Order: sequence, then structure tokens, then C-alpha cells
Amino acid sequence: MPVPAISRRGALKSVLGAPALAGRAAAPAKLPNFVFLISDDHSAPDLGCYGNASIHTPHLDRMAAEGMRFERCFVASPQCSPNRAALLTGCSPHTTPSSRIHGPMPDWEPTLLDWLKDRGYFVGAFRKVHQGSAFDKRWNFYGPANTPFVKFFDALPKGKPFFLHVGFTDPHRPYQKGAVDPPHDRKKVRVPPFLPDTPEVREDLGNYYDEICRMDGECGQVFELLKHRGLDRNTLVIFTGDNGMPFPRAKGTCYDPGLRVPMIAWWPGRIAPGSVKRELISHVDLPATWLDAAGIERPRKMQGRSFLNLLRGGAYQPRREVFSERNWHDNFDPIRSVRGERYKLIFNAAPHFPYRPAWDLADSPTWKEMQRLSLTGKLSAPQMRLFEPARPMLELYDLESDPDEFHNLASSREHAAVLADLKTRLGDWMHETLDYLPPATNRPGEPAGRSWPVIL
Repeated sequence: MPVPAISRRGALKSVLGAPALAGRAAAPAKLPNFVFLISDDHSAPDLGCYGNASIHTPHLDRMAAEGMRFERCFVASPQCSPNRAALLTGCSPHTTPSSRIHGPMPDWEPTLLDWLKDRGYFVGAFRKVHQGSAFDKRWNFYGPANTPFVKFFDALPKGKPFFLHVGFTDPHRPYQKGAVDPPHDRKKVRVPPFLPDTPEVREDLGNYYDEICRMDGECGQVFELLKHRGLDRNTLVIFTGDNGMPFPRAKGTCYDPGLRVPMIAWWPGRIAPGSVKRELISHVDLPATWLDAAGIERPRKMQGRSFLNLLRGGAYQPRREVFSERNWHDNFDPIRSVRGERYKLIFNAAPHFPYRPAWDLADSPTWKEMQRLSLTGKLSAPQMRLFEPARPMLELYDLESDPDEFHNLASSREHAAVLADLKTRLGDWMHETLDYLPPATNRPGEPAGRSWPVIL
């Protein structure tokens, strides 16, 4: 069921400010509470606090001003349910196994919920979890669409620590007008360079902005409840997106618009206000961080690593790279990627397939407009690549000089060493995480000269 429209003019007054917290003694608590807010199909640039002055997101902007904003947070998969599985297990989707869109979490697979409940936490969720109906029963509390947020806090046992997951369905397609009033000015939306700048695309992006704004207002409602119940001072709140924006060359791809998502952390007295971090963070790191904050030892199977010390301003050894994968999403298109500080390698394991958007993108006004323009020669060269009959097996990008990932350096002699290094790192990760695709490089004791695998 659609969420009722929220007026921008009548949006909640911010409840994150210092005045609301001043003078209140923190309630004694041995264990912190956790609130996890997750948007649906939302790329990092599309919040005001990420520099987009054309979008109205006052609550999340205030959260960033009083907390910590992460510039380089990446999903484990640019697909909904696989990445959400990684957020619950701390493992790559192919490891658990949960790499197929809409696939349920296996009933034998331990998750964050099990470890937190063993520690005494009351765990609850609203709306979209996307791990199957059987998994929804693992929560102590589950509120489907349109269940008021207050219901969780009414059900919360007194004095018990909690983990609350709020899975928004905005800004997922399909879009309808009227998400917020007034709507965003379509003339002011930012059209990314991988999309054509036409009225049809601007209207589509404007609807995307409107749903982000509506979701922002609901984040404000959650903060209001935390304040009203006196829980705000001992609660770590994390906001992020499940994968990139639902537009061509974003959601379902291993380009940055599909992988890079917003992430903001807010924890009064623990996180320095206005902090901005550029360390590489993967979504598989979040479960390890929550467990660390709750004093729970990280399970051996978990691949993520805690960044709790980074939140608190302590010593932290940053990641060298982040990995991502794409598998079945209305079509089979196995892709793997590794991204370091400067360079990214994308491995298209089935390069003979053309680009094929997921069904919600294929039915979008933007994709239909791109199809029309592709027939009239009015797309740019990078935009036209989505219509080529095949793709390169390897794509290497210098993200410092080419942040849009338009210039493939995989055949560049000058970058041969970079390519070899990233192939080794990606192959090692695929082997160590039990990927069903063949690892890319030789392992000790294996015959030399093996070629890069191709799915036929």
C-alpha cells in the first residue's frame, strides 16, 4: 500500500538539535540501542548533505550535521535482497547463499538477529526486509506497511536494549505524483552525465527526489519517537541505502551509481558532530560494527570488519578495497568488482550479453527515452554503450581522473600493473569467499596459464 503523502511545508521540526538534548541526564544503560534506517534504491549524491542543493532532505541533513557522514560507503551487491542479506550476515551474498534477487534467507543461516537476541536484545523491523516471509518471523516485532512506528516502542520491554530496522520502500519504483507537496522543481534537478538531459528524464528524476523527501520526513518521525521516549542519548542511529538509484547504468550495475550509497551515523556523545570520513566502508562491515558495540565477538564466518573505532574517533586501520557482486536480477548477468583507493576493476563474466536493465528500469520513462534517443543518434558516446550488443570482459577505471567511469583502461599498457594487482585481489576474494564463479587468478599449486573464466 502506498505511504500517505507528507507535506514539505508541514515537515517535522528537527528533533536532532542540541537544544532537545541539553540538560537531560543519560539513562544508565550497559548496552547501546541501535536504529537502522535504510532507503530503497538511493545513490549517495542524492541528499542535501552530500552536496545536492536541489533536493529537500532536512532531517537527514541535520543528522549528518550532528553526526558522521561517510563519503565512500559501498554495497555488497547493487541488488535489493542480496545486499540486504549481506547487511544481516556480514558476508558476501554468494557465501550465504543469497545472491539471487527475491531469494529468501536460508533458514540455517545465522544472522545479526540471532547474535543480538542471545545478548538480550529485543529486535524489531518495519516494512521492507526482503528476506522472505519466514524470515519476518525471526523478529520479536514485525510491522508491515503503514504500521505506525510507535507500535514498536509500545511493544518494547522496559529496560531492554533494542535493534530496530526501518526498511523504507522509497524511492523504489513505480513512481506516482503527489509524494510531497510542493514537488521538487524539475528544472533544478541534477541530471547525472550517464543520463540524457530531457524533460522526460527530469520528470522521472523529480519523482525520485520527491520520494526521497517523503522518506526523509519519516526518518524525522523515528527521531521524534526516540526523543519522546528518552532513548536518543543511548542509541546509535545509522542511515544508508540498499543499492543505487533505479535508473539505467546505476541499480543492478557495478558502476559507482549502483554501488555507492549514502551512509550517516548519529550517536550523541560518542560521534563528533559534523564528521566526514573518506575511508572505504562496505555494507558487510555494518553487522560487525553493531556486534562490536554490543560487546559480542565477531563470528568467524563474518567477512565484514568493525568500524566502531572510526565512529568514536579512535585508531582505525582502513580497508584497502571493497568488493561487490551482481547475479540474477530478472536476468542472469554475473559481475564482480573490486574498488581500491583510486582504481576500480569490473569483471563481466558473461560479456557476450548486452546491458539488460531490471524490469522496473526497463519500464521507466528514462529507459524508454534513452531507447528513443538511441535510434536518432542523440545520445552521447558513453550513453550509447548501453545499447551495444556486447561488453568488454574487463573494465578498469581511474576514479580520480574519471569519476564517471567512461574511459576503460583495461587495455592500457601504462596501467598493466594496476590491472594485474586488482585481478589478483579480486580472484583471491572470490576464492576465499567461496564464490560460485571460478576465481580469476592461479592459486598456489594450480597449473599456470589459466585464462580468465567466461560464463558461456
